Amino acid sequence: MNPVFRDHEACLHGDPKRPACILCGKCLDACPLFQATGREELAPKAKFFLADALLAKREGLKEKEAVQLADLCLACGRCEKACPRGLCAPDLVSQLRAAHPDWTSFVWEKWVKNAGALWPLAAALARFAPKALPASRSVAAMDPKQAAAPWLRPVSFGGAGAGMKVVTFLGCVAEHARTDWKVKTRGLLAGLGVEILPAPGFSCCGCTLGHAGLFETQLAMRRANITAWREAGRPTMVVICATCRCGLRAYGAQFTEFEPGEAQKWRDSVVSLSDLLGGTEFEVLENAPAEVVYHKPCHGAGGDQDLNFLRRVLGERLRFLTGTTPCCGFGGMMQLTAPGLSAKVAKQAFAAYALASGAQVLTGCSGCVTQLSAHAPEGVLAGHWLDAICLPAKSAYKNPANGK
Repeated sequence: MNPVFRDHEACLHGDPKRPACILCGKCLDACPLFQATGREELAPKAKFFLADALLAKREGLKEKEAVQLADLCLACGRCEKACPRGLCAPDLVSQLRAAHPDWTSFVWEKWVKNAGALWPLAAALARFAPKALPASRSVAAMDPKQAAAPWLRPVSFGGAGAGMKVVTFLGCVAEHARTDWKVKTRGLLAGLGVEILPAPGFSCCGCTLGHAGLFETQLAMRRANITAWREAGRPTMVVICATCRCGLRAYGAQFTEFEPGEAQKWRDSVVSLSDLLGGTEFEVLENAPAEVVYHKPCHGAGGDQDLNFLRRVLGERLRFLTGTTPCCGFGGMMQLTAPGLSAKVAKQAFAAYALASGAQVLTGCSGCVTQLSAHAPEGVLAGHWLDAICLPAKSAYKNPANGK
């Protein structure tokens, strides 16, 4: 059974964990979309109000327009923490999208399922004909040529991974667009002495598909990933994307087809690459930017693995905001439905960081990288922390565990 409720009434009223919205407005301060636009009709409470009005078949309400308005959600999940009743607007919006599929759902499903064929082609098209595609700036930002020159070099690994066997779960962006991240990941793991097992053939983690209301496709990909993991011997899965980490660990709570005790083993097997690099020593090269800022993703930050890694390696060179950090505004399907609104949230994020020309923003989420790279002010670069890593020529260390 899919964890997201399949009908509006259950989502709003039928389950005690999902009480009706009391329209208190506490979500306004938490919602990046409202903060960037000042439009209360885009806030989480408005989405619950509209869904309730649809249920009541309120006179004069046009269903199509109401659904389209409620659909404008970044799926950041910040409203759930602010809501005194624990309501989560992204859960509601995913349900609305499932109940009212349109061309955007169809396109998003094809975009994710056929990433291997479509993404490189789209990136090339966006490069040469930037106005030919929706959200072409974000598509073009997936081009590795947009990345900054690396400036952080590992000098000592200490054999921390000797004897460990892992598979890599790199996520859609690294698999199909930023393949240089895949190369660097394998190089770092090789330096650690880790034995990298053959790729099991993982699919998308399914996180963005769930937000899009594509529940059946999401479930099929989750099943495929669990089957691949089982067939590989249930190994440790090394992840480099915070959202993938979030999506994969959610299987343990939401997937009902695990064998006894297997759900916890699955959760424990999901390990961030930055965690494995805890004892690795790095040197900062001369071409390092004068200002480096860490962007904390909305999803999958967990125990702040990437932040802790960068703080240890960079010390006072790294700047990060304490308290609530800005949302990048990526929003998944909003790249199709409202790229202009998404861009406003990104602009607000960069205003909060107040970066000087020559600064660099690092993060650990593939979606955040794409969005921040696409909307960075002139003279500012944004990327995954792997972009900063400089490996030896030909991109990989020899792995003492397997000779590769």
